[in-house]
Amino acid sequence: MKIKNIEWISKEALEAEVIVTDGETEIRCFAQPLNYTEGYVLKNPIYCLNVSDLMKAEKPKYTIEKPDEYFSYRFTGKLVHKEKVLVGKFILELDNEIPGDINDGDFITFLCQRLDIF
Repeated sequence: MKIKNIEWISKEALEAEVIVTDGETEIRCFAQPLNYTEGYVLKNPIYCLNVSDLMKAEKPKYTIEKPDEYFSYRFTGKLVHKEKVLVGKFILELDNEIPGDINDGDFITFLCQRLDIF
């Protein structure tokens, strides 16, 4: 996960929209404060805010869909450790608990209202 592009909302507040890539796919994230530069490889997961519609996926396939809402995404990925989900080469951390019938190794699908990097 590497920062491909930074669009500053406010340099004074270190607030920006950031394009992150895994080498194949790009996603738009929000960052505040942003202390990284273009080309920086993220070491921490990307944080998913306001996760909803979380359920087991019908097929074990990685997908990223972009709904109309500006920062929102729908993901399908593999639960790898409690609230962490692998979607392709992206590592996402969910802001809520996983239902008890979903275990590590299961593929899940969910809607995320905003992605944040720290």
